[in-house]
Amino acid sequence: MTATMLTACGAKKQVTQTSNSRKPFGPTSEMPCQIYDTPKEFAATTAWRGSKNKMEEVRFNALREAQNIIKMKVQHSYKGLVSEYKGSWGTNAGNDVADKMEMACDNVLQGILSQTSESCIRWSDIDDDGHLYCYIAITISKEELAAKSAKAVKNLLTEDEKRRIDFKEEEFRKKMEERYENFKNED
Repeated sequence: MTATMLTACGAKKQVTQTSNSRKPFGPTSEMPCQIYDTPKEFAATTAWRGSKNKMEEVRFNALREAQNIIKMKVQHSYKGLVSEYKGSWGTNAGNDVADKMEMACDNVLQGILSQTSESCIRWSDIDDDGHLYCYIAITISKEELAAKSAKAVKNLLTEDEKRRIDFKEEEFRKKMEERYENFKNED
């Protein structure tokens, strides 16, 4: 294989690199259990390496890492929505309400994540030093997450706070679902 590059924009000198291998970093393969976000579900795939003597710990760590990936995605979405609401509030009172809204969403998310199980689980072969990889994929429903989060926010805010920010559970749920469905477009 021959690769040609220009050293800088408009440069007259070319650098040529020749390699006998099509894969300069060695053999590659697709990760097992690879899944992606859809408009209806958040998804995460991860791998964790550990000792063959601690396979349950390796599985637990892979699952926890997949849960953390989804947690970051979801928090990005609902914190953006809460900040949209926050823009129309006063300073300290608005911060207090925003904190409550985020806390309600955090609690719902944590509850849903703690109940997730693997959509897919695969194990690698044991390598020469006695270690293996656990590949895990998980998904969570965006619709369920939005509905439970909207209900939790409604239950946590006082009537005065709801009135002050013009909070409507159904509208909040729909906005949250929309943000979740469009999540991939935000990145």
